[in-house]
Amino acid sequence: MSVAGKAPLLSVEDLGFAYNGAIAVDGISLSVGEGEAIALLGANGAGKSTSVKVIAGAEKAQRGSVVFDGRGIGGRGAHEIVEAGITLVPEGRLVFPRLTVMENLEMGAYAARAKKSFAGNLERVFSIFPRLAERREQQAGLMSGGEQQMLAIGRGLMSAPRLLILDEPSLGLQPSMVEHIFELIQTIRALDISLIMVEQNVHRTLEIVDRAYVLEKGRVTIEGSGRDLAQNDQVRRSFLGL
Repeated sequence: MSVAGKAPLLSVEDLGFAYNGAIAVDGISLSVGEGEAIALLGANGAGKSTSVKVIAGAEKAQRGSVVFDGRGIGGRGAHEIVEAGITLVPEGRLVFPRLTVMENLEMGAYAARAKKSFAGNLERVFSIFPRLAERREQQAGLMSGGEQQMLAIGRGLMSAPRLLILDEPSLGLQPSMVEHIFELIQTIRALDISLIMVEQNVHRTLEIVDRAYVLEKGRVTIEGSGRDLAQNDQVRRSFLGL
């Protein structure tokens, strides 16, 4: 959680981005404190994934600023942002199917800051995801969807992030595996890594995060603590079916 009076780890102000003139992100502002978890919620097309792609350098901001640990990072390449300490685990997992589990994890540790702590990071990943340790020599493409999601998150952790971004971590998974993934995310929270979650399972997400932002048409329309938003009438009607 962010300490009172201390600057946030990440600060995004008036972020804007459009695809071929179609506005996807329209003036979004948000912050994440040291060790804090936030969520971006909203319907498909609300601007959630685009926002995190811009923060992670996969897309270039066309307006606004992104400040991480006191330094402006807007406009930097994705590899520079990983080196700074932000890692995006993208929607759809995107593991390297012909590489083994171990080779995928090694790919996550390409940044210089991660190479220095490779052994410790690997031990941490295997302790959180023992199934990856058991299957370290298996090709990633032969694993189940849930196992591939574990691998994608594990690969993200191998970069030694200070801020981990999870884009739709439960998408397309069986219900039993969805619950397991959320339990693993709660374990990651104990590591004092800051977290941004984009996730359609709003009820479970609001139980995990400290704060959340609701996006509509590229704008923030509601923000508050996870507990408050779980009781918000508009959120309950729109996302929780209550």
